[in-house]
Parts: sequence; C-alpha cells; structure tokens
Amino acid sequence: MSVNASARALQSKGSLINKIKNYNPKFPVQRARHPEIRTMDQLYDCFYKYARQLIGAEANPNITLESRKMIESELKVVIPLATDFKARLNMTDSNGHIRMGRLLEAIDIVAPCACYMLNREDLSLKTFETGTMPRMFVTARFHQTSLSHGYGLSPYSDIVLRGKVTWTSDNKAEATVNVIQNKSEFLTAQLVFTSLDGTNTARKLPTNQLLPATPIEKFLNQQRHKANTSRPAIPELGAIQLPVVQNGQQAMSSTTVETTTIAQPEHENPYGSVFGGFLVRKGLETAELCAKMFAKTPLRVASIDDAEFLKVVEIGSILKFSSFICNVNNKEQKFQISSQVEVFNTETSTFELCDRFLFTFETEEEINLPQVVPHNMQEFVAQWKAKNIAKAN
Repeated sequence: MSVNASARALQSKGSLINKIKNYNPKFPVQRARHPEIRTMDQLYDCFYKYARQLIGAEANPNITLESRKMIESELKVVIPLATDFKARLNMTDSNGHIRMGRLLEAIDIVAPCACYMLNREDLSLKTFETGTMPRMFVTARFHQTSLSHGYGLSPYSDIVLRGKVTWTSDNKAEATVNVIQNKSEFLTAQLVFTSLDGTNTARKLPTNQLLPATPIEKFLNQQRHKANTSRPAIPELGAIQLPVVQNGQQAMSSTTVETTTIAQPEHENPYGSVFGGFLVRKGLETAELCAKMFAKTPLRVASIDDAEFLKVVEIGSILKFSSFICNVNNKEQKFQISSQVEVFNTETSTFELCDRFLFTFETEEEINLPQVVPHNMQEFVAQWKAKNIAKAN
C-alpha cells in the first residue's frame, strides 16, 4: 500500500470515529419519556432486583396461576442512541451500522422481562419486582429471525424494543420483541423460555397462561403454538456417504474457526450464571469471523435461523466458540454457518456442548463461492438442517 493510500485509509477511519463520537442531533433534546417506557439500564436494575430475591426465596408449591391478557405482559424499552454517546458507541460497528450481536443481546433481556410482566403479582405496577416467587425464566430457544432490515437502523435515533408474551404452555412462555425506530418496525424476534424454580433449577414451575383477547391475538397465539409444538423430521442417517472433494468444493471442516475465552463476571446474568445474550453475541461474532475468512468479500448477517440453549453455564467457565460453513447458495448469494458453544469440564478434561446456533450470511457482491462437503455426522446433520430451513423460506 502506498503512503498516500495509507493516509487516505487512516483519514477515512478517523472520519468515521469522529462521526460517531461527535454527532450532534439536529432535533431538540428528548422530552421526558412516557412512564411505560424505560431505558435498558432501568430494566436491568429491575431485573437484578427481582433475580437477587430468588436466592432467599422460599419454595411455594401452591402458587396460584391466572390467565392474563397479552397486553398485561407488554413493556417498552428504549436504547437512547440519540442522546447517549456511550450507548451509540457500544451499538455501532466499524461501518457505522448497528451491531446485530449487541441488538440480539438487548432483545434477550427484554424478552424474559415480558414473561415476568405476565407473572407479576400486582398488575397495577409497571415493574415486576413483586413477581410470583420463586419462578425464574431461562432462554430455551431463539426462533428464526430476519436481520437484514436491521442494517437500516440509524445509530443516531433511539431504538425502542417492545416485548410481549405471545404463547404459553404449562411451564414455558414465548416472548415476541419488535425493534422499532422512528415509528417504523425493522425486525421481530421470538424467544422461548422455560420456567424454573429459582431455588432448585432442576425443577420446572408452572407459569401464568395467556388469554388471547382479540381475533388478531387468537390468530397470533395459534401461529405461535404451531411453531413451538411442531417437530421437524429427522434425516435418514443411513443415507450418509463420504463424498470426495472435487474442484469447486471444499471440505466443511477446513472452514472451521474457533475462539476460546473465560466467562467473566461482566457476562453474568441476574441469576448469577452466564447471560444467554452474551453467548448469542459471541456465537454470531465467531460466525462472522468464519464468514469473512471464507467469502473474502463484503457481507452481512441476514438472519439467525435457530438457537438452542442446552445447559446453564457458570461464571469462570472456559468456553470454546466454533463455527463452520455448512451450506452455500451462490444463486441467492447466501451461505449458512453452524456455530456452537462448548464448556470445558474440568473433571473429564473435555469440552461439552451447551449451545448451538445457525446463521445465514449474504454477500454484497456477486461471487461464486466453493460448495462445502460434509465428512462426519455433525456436519451432515448441520447441512441437512440448513438446507431444510432455506427451503422453508
């Protein structure tokens, strides 16, 4: 690179950083917010206050359950990008776009809080510190979520996250979170949570049930019931063959990228274990590393197709994040990445699976990427799953 080119690159980076740091909104300072809208910090303080009470809570086998309306679970939370420089810097990537991993983290805070809103003792309150104890909600699944429109979000306007419960079963609840900016909806995410006894997490607890009140709510509830109770077909394991890698192909294992880290106290959720949103974000960031090294071209994450949380992870654990390309579709300029999280078991000196994710990336330029070839059962199933999700959409 020439001296002039280097200077231009540095100048461009400096300009981007200055835009983020020194941006002055061209509209008046924001007025006092509606009392039903709170900031992420306020919501997290409320979350912590409730969760810390679980430690000393007494088990109550006779919890009175109620059927409640969808609106009684609703809450609205703002990420104040228009006025908070630190929030803006935290949520923005090097290209000036909203960081999708950070946004998924925020969604994974709002969603369980909507479940607590449905289970709060006093419906006249707008917070849930007095929720029916000792219930706690832990993330079980992150449904497929399109993220493409999220790149249209501005880092200079407030983002509002609107969460509400859209489906319940005996001991599970699903929350839907809408991401809104300037009164326009950019994306919608659905997360499923399991209701556990806060004093004995091996035991599931019943949760308040949802009572759809309008035709639209009834239709939405039926849709979500189908999405949460239907099971995909299992691939024929006998059909697997070990193909030979040919020209224009690449062994799936050769695309693997791994990162290892330690779960620190800053990654702690209000229950004292590792925050699920952190695991999703790191899983996505590892997948993004894998995507960039594979495609070597400008790209962006198009969707999170699936996310399963299999076990609770403790602070101080050694975590290994690994990602590999599992399916390529050059016609649509998309490819899918299987990403998983493993926790190190000190007793057996082995890594054990605790979470797995599936992401779709799309390239911004037309490019002919090599097809990837599976050579073991994990890779075969990952490719089968990715192709079936792609067909369904």
